Amino acid sequence: MAAADPPLVSVVLAVHDDARYIRVAVESVLRQTLAELELIVIDDASTDSTPTLLAAVSDPRLIVLANDERLGLAASLDRGFERARARYAARLDADDVAFPERLELQLARIRAEPRVAVVGTAVLDLDEARRPGRLHHMPSGATAVRWHALFGAPFFHPTVLVDRELLEAHGLRYDPAYLESEDYDLWTRVLAVADGDNLAQPLVLKRVHEGQASKRRRDLQASFQRRVSLREIARVAPELPTEDAELAWALGSGRGVPTGSGKRAAGAYLELLRRFERRHGVDSTVRRAAARALARASGSSRLRALALAPALPARIAGERSRRRLDTGAAHARTRSWLAELSIPPDPVRVTVVSPEPTPYRAPLFDRIASRPEVDLTVIYAARTVAGRTWSVDLGHPAVFLHGVPLPGARRLLHHDYPLTPGILRALRDARPDVVVVSGWSTFASQAALAWCRARGVPDLLLVESHDVGPRAGWRRAVKGVVVPRLVRGAAGALVVGTLARDSVVARGAPPERVRIFANTVDVPAWEERAGRLAGRRDELRAALGRSERDVIVLSVARLAPEKGLDTLVRAVAETGDARVALVVAGGGPQGPGLTRLAQELGVRLLLAGDLPEQSLAEAYVAADVFALLSLHEPWGVVVNEAAASGLPLLLSERVGAAHDLLRDGDNGALVPAGDVTAAAAALRALAADPGERVRMGARSRKLARSWGYNPSVESFVAAVRKATAR
Repeated sequence: MAAADPPLVSVVLAVHDDARYIRVAVESVLRQTLAELELIVIDDASTDSTPTLLAAVSDPRLIVLANDERLGLAASLDRGFERARARYAARLDADDVAFPERLELQLARIRAEPRVAVVGTAVLDLDEARRPGRLHHMPSGATAVRWHALFGAPFFHPTVLVDRELLEAHGLRYDPAYLESEDYDLWTRVLAVADGDNLAQPLVLKRVHEGQASKRRRDLQASFQRRVSLREIARVAPELPTEDAELAWALGSGRGVPTGSGKRAAGAYLELLRRFERRHGVDSTVRRAAARALARASGSSRLRALALAPALPARIAGERSRRRLDTGAAHARTRSWLAELSIPPDPVRVTVVSPEPTPYRAPLFDRIASRPEVDLTVIYAARTVAGRTWSVDLGHPAVFLHGVPLPGARRLLHHDYPLTPGILRALRDARPDVVVVSGWSTFASQAALAWCRARGVPDLLLVESHDVGPRAGWRRAVKGVVVPRLVRGAAGALVVGTLARDSVVARGAPPERVRIFANTVDVPAWEERAGRLAGRRDELRAALGRSERDVIVLSVARLAPEKGLDTLVRAVAETGDARVALVVAGGGPQGPGLTRLAQELGVRLLLAGDLPEQSLAEAYVAADVFALLSLHEPWGVVVNEAAASGLPLLLSERVGAAHDLLRDGDNGALVPAGDVTAAAAALRALAADPGERVRMGARSRKLARSWGYNPSVESFVAAVRKATAR
């Protein structure tokens, strides 16, 4: 087909947040036996990886239209039909699969008879594990299609092929006012001016899963179906009383009639059939369908069914036998076609429940969200639960809950405890295959774990805390009782480092189910930037008020007691080396106290405040030693930054990162928390040997390279795959 030639068929597909299935749907269209086609995908403001997956398809027949805001199915389809170039347009849903000969067979049928303007097909169910299921037929023949349209949609929506010339000639398009029944409304208006038909072959695999609109909005869909049906019944039998029309629809649609109304319903149904046959003639297929509906009812309606179609019982038995054979053949074709498509496994739907966005965790989630094998959503309990002032740009789908802080929680937990019952709805909407729960001290994480355990959804624990250092007695007691149960019930654990790993293994986690998911930074970027800034080192030191002769000890920490900064000030004083100067980047309430302490001890202290990333990178390059002597520090991402910037490290043993990024005596020193003498001795040795500082800094950089983003992303993907496989 030349680029300027119009295609034979335009396939229109609307998608919103369906990354799990969209690749299969697209591939099944592009590999049709009818090659002269275009596939128009309307991305209805997806927030998952759908846009990335579509962008990766290189076939020129694929056209992607992106809605800036969500318009809904009907409006999106109308936009696709307006863009279509072919006379004939076909539909497919984003979670369905077309058999390869579908368009070729439908085009042959619609071209064979000018009166036929829309052709559908049978469908075969396909579950979430790609197993074929039940075979569903729609009525064949123009008259049977019209009869069926009195009680419900006469076509499976994602199977239709329609003549666009007829739609345009009569001004027919989807009406968004009908929501989930916009297709049913359109087909009744098409059948008013043309015929329709269905092919008996199942030419579309229809997914069956809990996220479908037909399941989520079943009651709403039923109300609109009833509205359209009663409108069409009134057109065929305008003299039929409203109550009788309701009863006829209830019987014909199989929804059941009120108790005691069976006889009247059967009479109304037969009257509707008579009116229909006056208009469209007697059709044996229609009579059999009517007889089936009456046979499903109770009492004398079954006798009326036999009067309409005397051979019905024998015919039903024969059809059951043929259906079994047809279903078996369709199952075999399905397995063969899915294997031929060679589509990778559907992405795992992963929901992460996290307290708040952080600059060291968000980039990892961004990278995971871009992976085709993962459909990621992150639910945050709040914008911040710990009073953070940082700004985080999110490149992954995120949901923020709105909660009410529990008074007094911060004194006990050192962070807010927002009550967020919306977590339950957010989890239901996400339909996760696996849930990753960060920590266990927020309402959102606790509710998420309970939700997973109640529904049998596997959960993974994301753990930062460790057991090194003192804890309040009540904290240890609670952790000792509650955490082992959480750990043993989880499908696995993701931990930030060695200390967190030791903690969860000690509480019952099988070691083989524990993987590293680091708190880290873009190590190559930090290393490359440090290399570029190295030529400006003298200038950067001068900006801090220090000369080349000085030994700058840098600490990056909140000015709070748990960071051990008073210990660091005292250790600098105890070195007795006037060249040693201390720079602290960070803000917090302890600033005035640290300033007074430094003045009393004669320590040159510069409190630089909170620094933006570029200024912080410059401070690392200007420094000679990095120190973090925290009394409690689950990890300490600043250690990653300092190591990637090529600094020797002085860390307390309570800093989580110290046990993975520090080798005592190799790239720095490990000292007991609060031990001024040990810290002073380490600083004294580092200040005395510039060559050793350079060697240690190079070793820090090498150790940091193993803690970049890629290993953690791979670890996360492997963990969620393993959890769902179990």
